[in-house]
Amino acid sequence: MFTAGSAFAQSTGNTAATTQTGTTNVATATQTGGVGNNASISQAVLSNTASILQEGGEGNDASVDQNGTENSAAVWQAGGALNDADVDQVGMYNSAYVEQLGGLDNDADVDQEGEGNYAEVLQLFGEDNDADVDQEGAYNEAYVNQEEGENNDADIDQDGDYNVAAIDQVFGESNDADIDQDGDFNSAYINQTDGEDNDADIEQDGDGNLAEIYQLGGENNDSDIDQDGDLNSALVVQLGGESNEGDVYQDGALNSAYIEQTEGFRNDAEIRQDGLANGAAIYQFGGDHNTAAVAQYGVGNVALVEQDMASYNTASVAQSGWFNGAAVSQTGLLNTASVSQAGILNGASVEQAGDTNTATISQMGWGNAASATQSGSGNVSTITQH
Repeated sequence: MFTAGSAFAQSTGNTAATTQTGTTNVATATQTGGVGNNASISQAVLSNTASILQEGGEGNDASVDQNGTENSAAVWQAGGALNDADVDQVGMYNSAYVEQLGGLDNDADVDQEGEGNYAEVLQLFGEDNDADVDQEGAYNEAYVNQEEGENNDADIDQDGDYNVAAIDQVFGESNDADIDQDGDFNSAYINQTDGEDNDADIEQDGDGNLAEIYQLGGENNDSDIDQDGDLNSALVVQLGGESNEGDVYQDGALNSAYIEQTEGFRNDAEIRQDGLANGAAIYQFGGDHNTAAVAQYGVGNVALVEQDMASYNTASVAQSGWFNGAAVSQTGLLNTASVSQAGILNGASVEQAGDTNTATISQMGWGNAASATQSGSGNVSTITQH
């Protein structure tokens, strides 16, 4: 059985509703201008395809509800104000696309529950944009792109098996990006470029997690990655900007964390690991008043902190495990470095070049080795071994 439906409206208070129950359902709704436009499509059973186009107008509301096997939904909203797009899919091969261009108070919500879920949300040139994707199934994939808007908020929540999530926010203000994954082979990516008051958060609870956050330019950038699993890997890159903060928290086995902050001001980087084969690296190049801290608890930890061509830098490394290794290198003025190790086969090295530097190394355990090299004036080094 084949059923098809289409609706076209252009006036005030437009309402288009389509309900289909069958095998090969196709529905299209188009609304242009007007006030209080509402378009809804409900489809059930097998090969469902739905598309809604709303252009201009105010108070636009588009909703697609699909319950079947090969569900496909697309919603386009251009201009206007108070735009709202909702896609709800329950089935197997779900695919959803939402595009909102310009407008005010744009809201896009995609909820998918099934196996082959794919969701993509695009919001351009609008204000008060909000995008939410919730996927619960097997091989979930979600993408959110917000460009040149204000007060942008993007959230992706995935609970399944092979989850992939990516958020891009470019040239906006007050951007907020959040990815929450609870599954098996998760991958999360957030990119924020040339914005202000950017906030990026990734939380993963699973097995083979991978998290990446890039913040390029902008001011008041904040990045947080929290991983609780097994084969976790984290990357935070912050280039330029002011008042940047990058934090990585890992609890598991075979964790690896990397943070790079370049040519910023008042940068703060922290890596905290609790597991077996942890590795941590923090690079801060240029900028002033930088702070770097690494805390590791486990076996075979390796930590490296390097701060270059900057002043008023502070670096601290705390390791408690077996074969730990730590290296701190700072070049600039008024630098402070501290390394604390408790375990077996620890090795620490601190090298500072500049003026008024302070280095402290404390080691407890077997076979420890410590080295501190400072060049300049007013330097102080303290090494304690037990």
